[in-house]
Amino acid sequence: MSSALLQVGELASKMQELPVTLLRALMDDPLTQTPDKRNAMVLPASVDIDLDGEGSDHSKGLPHTMPSAQHLALYLGKTGITANTTVVVYDTRGIFSAPRVWWMLKAIGHKSVFLLDGGQPAWQSAGLPVSEQQFYGKLTYQASPSEGWFVNADSVVRALDSNVQLLDARNKPRFRGEVSEPRVGVRSGHMPGAFNIPYGDLLSDGHYLPIDSLKRIFDQSKIDLSLPIICTCGSGITACVVAFAALLCGAKDVSVYDGSWSEWGANESYPVAVG
Repeated sequence: MSSALLQVGELASKMQELPVTLLRALMDDPLTQTPDKRNAMVLPASVDIDLDGEGSDHSKGLPHTMPSAQHLALYLGKTGITANTTVVVYDTRGIFSAPRVWWMLKAIGHKSVFLLDGGQPAWQSAGLPVSEQQFYGKLTYQASPSEGWFVNADSVVRALDSNVQLLDARNKPRFRGEVSEPRVGVRSGHMPGAFNIPYGDLLSDGHYLPIDSLKRIFDQSKIDLSLPIICTCGSGITACVVAFAALLCGAKDVSVYDGSWSEWGANESYPVAVG
């Protein structure tokens, strides 16, 4: 699994060896409302996937829901990506929304997909070339959906009384219910029995921590990587940061609760714990 995470030097070499499409994940910050750098210079041969736009299904009233496999396939095909394209996902912040896009691609069966550690900032810091031009070519993407990457609220309900570990990526005040949620009508707190690893604890300067450090954090948080894990957060984005880290550390059974706290906290029928 560690080979799915590329450093900028590894990506530069890979781009010399075979055709690679770089997929830039875009999303405004849901907490601060800070816009993403949509007009900034991009890495060469990049196309965009906008999680605030067509990259999410907004029909369910939630901020970032996984689109249907058919919709996502159409969206990717419009950018010139097929199921056989080697894709490297990155974002403008380092590690933030790119793991979500990596997770989405795995969910529709994409085989050759990588994540750029450090994202665009690391690429630019290395003095590697950037470009304003993006290359689009309409092609056909044949999705082959794969089960288990995303789960729904029913799966989380069943997990409450099982050996499945619920792992929340939100910050500690939100997890403990000490602050109001940013979305109106969403209760504060967490799922009963859930563990908390704020996604930022797994990162340093926009990069993932070394594997040994990541394993130490999971261990200190009482997470057994040999047991099933469901990751959650506010809207299903940063849960993928934690889920990807779990895979890096050798976990085999990791899912992301797509609705996350935006769905769970808004539904009075789902139990909530605080503290």
